[in-house]
Amino acid sequence: MTVNSTSDPATAALPPRQTRRPQFLDHLMRHKGGAFGLGIMMLFVLLAVFGRLIAPYDPNASDYLSLLAPPSGEHWFGTDELGRDTLSRVIDGSRIAVAVAFLSVSIAMAVGVVIGVIAGYFGGLIDAVLNRSQDVLFAFPTLLLAIILVAVLGPGLFNASLAIAIVYSPRFARMARASTLSIQTSEYLDAARLAGVSTPTILIRHILPNVLPPVIVLAALSMSTAQLAYASLSFLGLGVSPPQADWGSMLSKGRDFITIAPWLVIWPTVALVMLMLAFNVLGDAIRDVLDPSHSGPGKSPETVV
Repeated sequence: MTVNSTSDPATAALPPRQTRRPQFLDHLMRHKGGAFGLGIMMLFVLLAVFGRLIAPYDPNASDYLSLLAPPSGEHWFGTDELGRDTLSRVIDGSRIAVAVAFLSVSIAMAVGVVIGVIAGYFGGLIDAVLNRSQDVLFAFPTLLLAIILVAVLGPGLFNASLAIAIVYSPRFARMARASTLSIQTSEYLDAARLAGVSTPTILIRHILPNVLPPVIVLAALSMSTAQLAYASLSFLGLGVSPPQADWGSMLSKGRDFITIAPWLVIWPTVALVMLMLAFNVLGDAIRDVLDPSHSGPGKSPETVV
């Protein structure tokens, strides 16, 4: 006897777009912006992982015979006021930049998605309480709230990343809540409830996969501003402790010598701008790939992840 799979309640409860396509990375690489953004991002990731092996000098070693030396064949990016090689310090600073971007946004995304999905799915008092808590965070200017949190938690890489994550979590909560509300009355969710699927299973298997695409785009774009926020905190002395190389602190110290040694400001700025540009372009490319309206003629409009 042949069994019709469409009559299976569990099968009927599945959302219509929950199929994953392994071609996502291939589509992203074919996108000009995606290839550029991913390439630059991977370059900084490699510098972050293997920077100590690639750097020509110890980033914390001082050469008092080469104080504020201009760019040359020996020191391509020049040296700072303590004779430390600027190229080596820019490379070493990429570890902090990449770590902050991924750590802070990952925490913010995890917390925000959980809050947004729960608020959107259950509604009522739970939605009101969670929504108002996010409104309180939205009421503060982003950088000011981050400074307050770091002042309370204390300076350091993890504390700064945690402060940025707290500040950025409301935007992910709003995005997840809006996406959850848009699919709350979908037929496949009704079918899942009628089939007796538990609430945690509905949230994890049916709602979360539909919430993730716009959240992933937001995460890629947020890495850029998160890195800028950390550079601002580090510029104010709320980042990692010296002598650890850090682009924000390098800019802070380099401003005192900007008229006689402009390379101390130029190269950390170039690195910061390039990483921010890579995240922004990559975020736009991911949005184009995930958005069905950008699939082009002759291609299936279904979501690729």
